[in-house]
Amino acid sequence: MKTKICHTCNQEHTTLYRVQIQKGGDWIFCCKQCTERHQVLPDYRYGGTWKGHRH
Repeated sequence: MKTKICHTCNQEHTTLYRVQIQKGGDWIFCCKQCTERHQVLPDYRYGGTWKGHRH
């Protein structure tokens, strides 16, 4: 199973969420916990889910 590092907490995860937290900013991958914290930001945008395993 593949893993990626969360941009915010720097921990390895098998499921990450592609988000943008600044208008016009870079897209980053964040874990569920960090994504939930970013959702309150005014320029938050969700861009999809990355999973380390496929069916």
